[in-house]
Amino acid sequence: MRYLIALILGITILSAKGQEFIQLEKVGSSDKVIENEAIIYGNFIQRLGFSSGGFPQDIRIQNVETNEIFRFRVKPIYKSKKENTFIFHIPTGNYKILVYWWTKSQWYGGKMFTEPIFKGVDTSTKDFKKKWENGKIKESDLEQYEFTIEKNTINYLGTWHFDTGLVSFSDDKESFDKEIMENFINLDFEKVVTNLPN
Repeated sequence: MRYLIALILGITILSAKGQEFIQLEKVGSSDKVIENEAIIYGNFIQRLGFSSGGFPQDIRIQNVETNEIFRFRVKPIYKSKKENTFIFHIPTGNYKILVYWWTKSQWYGGKMFTEPIFKGVDTSTKDFKKKWENGKIKESDLEQYEFTIEKNTINYLGTWHFDTGLVSFSDDKESFDKEIMENFINLDFEKVVTNLPN
């Protein structure tokens, strides 16, 4: 009973102090751009293959002006494909990429990881994690990837290479659009803005 009370108290404290994440809405096959908002899309290459099991993976981004934190799913639940398409409605604004949230399948369930994302830094290493946890590396010392979303636009954010700890982004728009455009009948892919995080 003592452990149950401690667990409930811990969850309550975390909930009170925790930042609320806003889930971006996935774009449906017949959706259009919502007035005064935008759409983002791209291809995500995940860290794991089959060892990801059926666990989902998310990216968390922050609107620099409003400080709101948004999340969107880059690997669906019950899928183990290495590459996955993402396409979401998003409010306009300047954004920075905060973290990559993923779970590695284990024999007892899954082990969760929340990796901060910075330019030119492999945050998956033990050395980085130790320095980060001890406060020897501060967020203000590092540079984050950013992108700007303008209203009434469709934004191609590129192929997101998260298959290693050192992330990168590439432009494969021409071939990628051919793969997905027939699935979104009301989106004009001729007017898409290429908008890789930098």
